[in-house]
Amino acid sequence: MDKQLLLLISLQELDILRKDRIKEEEVGFEMDNIKKMEEARASIVSQLKDHIYRKYTRLTKRYGSAVVPVVNNICQGCYLLLPTQMISPEQQNKSVITCPNCGRILYWID
Repeated sequence: MDKQLLLLISLQELDILRKDRIKEEEVGFEMDNIKKMEEARASIVSQLKDHIYRKYTRLTKRYGSAVVPVVNNICQGCYLLLPTQMISPEQQNKSVITCPNCGRILYWID
């Protein structure tokens, strides 16, 4: 799997965890891992290429989740059946590919 794609998946998972922890803190629970999460997030962002991180940020603001899996050749963000040329096994997870309909970043599940 492409390193940038792995970083994007990790970043999205970390962002989801971080938001959950912040909400729990607002309710009154004490959460001490938020600083570690911020440090981990900064480390991931520093390894991403600038244009990919900007795309991730833009998609996250628009949809909430910027990186979505492909299941049975269907984008799980907009549920579009992907074109045949996009679903060849040689291309899957080899680079950062976006959905032609919604623009989300795609990854294939084994």
